Parts: sequence; structure tokens; C-alpha cells
Amino acid sequence: MISKNEATYNISKAYLDYMVSNRLYWDTLSCLETERDYHIKTATYRTMRECYLACGVLTYDEIDAATDKKYKLEKIQTAE
Repeated sequence: MISKNEATYNISKAYLDYMVSNRLYWDTLSCLETERDYHIKTATYRTMRECYLACGVLTYDEIDAATDKKYKLEKIQTAE
């Protein structure tokens, strides 16, 4: 069985991957690769989140604390 620390690490990493792919997708809408990556990372994060909640490995508050309340990703600024 997976430990709470491993689950927290996994969900944090999946969330960061999702956030980066989300930002790249919305900042570069013309690139098909970013859209594909965005959908893959979104599905990975959401599936992992639902599994950890269903199995009782992590609670909603623990996931929220390790993801949304911990990390923010600002819009990419163009170089001058």
C-alpha cells in the first residue's frame, strides 16, 4: 500500500505538471502539442486525485493543502 507521504508527493507532482501544461496550453493556443499534453496531464491529475480520495489515502483537505493552496503559477511573460 502507498504511504501518505508518497501519495502527497505524487499528487503534488501531478498537480505541478498539470499547472505547467495548463499555462503552456493557454499561452500558446496555436500549438497542438500543448493541447495534447494539457489533456494528458489533466486526466492524470484528476484520476490520481479521485483514486486517493476513494481509497482514503488522502483527504480532500490534504490534497488541497498539497496542491491548490501551495502552488500558484503566474502567466508567462514575453522576453523584451
